[in-house]
Amino acid sequence: MLDYLKKINLKKSIFMSTLYTSVVEEGKIPNTYMTGNVSYKKQTSNIHPDNTVIKEVSFEPGSRCNWHINPTLQLFIATDGIGYFQEKGNAIRLLHKDEVVTILPGVEHWYGATPFSRFSHISIITEIDKGTGIWLQSVTDDEYNSFGR
Repeated sequence: MLDYLKKINLKKSIFMSTLYTSVVEEGKIPNTYMTGNVSYKKQTSNIHPDNTVIKEVSFEPGSRCNWHINPTLQLFIATDGIGYFQEKGNAIRLLHKDEVVTILPGVEHWYGATPFSRFSHISIITEIDKGTGIWLQSVTDDEYNSFGR
């Protein structure tokens, strides 16, 4: 392989070994923005784009975030349990492990665990220099319990 690379004038230095993320911050998210127990781990690596945030977020059963709007794109990868996701004006959608949701900028939404299951996801938020999300009102019990109605 190296002989081939030399033939096509590529330098070995352009190839990198596998890089792993490390947790740089973790804790509980304040109930200012959440209902119930929600924790997070902020991830980073030496190839992580500076203008991107990657977080693993875990919700205990019945926990959820407030309605909010992101100013930028958010990718959301379900990693464990069963969760709820809802955009304003639409029905609640169930989320299962390995599902990916792309949340466009300016879309009012919320997510969280179902009443009987924990739920975890990885959130990738791009272009953080455009500002932070706008946190709105709490998801009411009536809204939360409306799944399937």
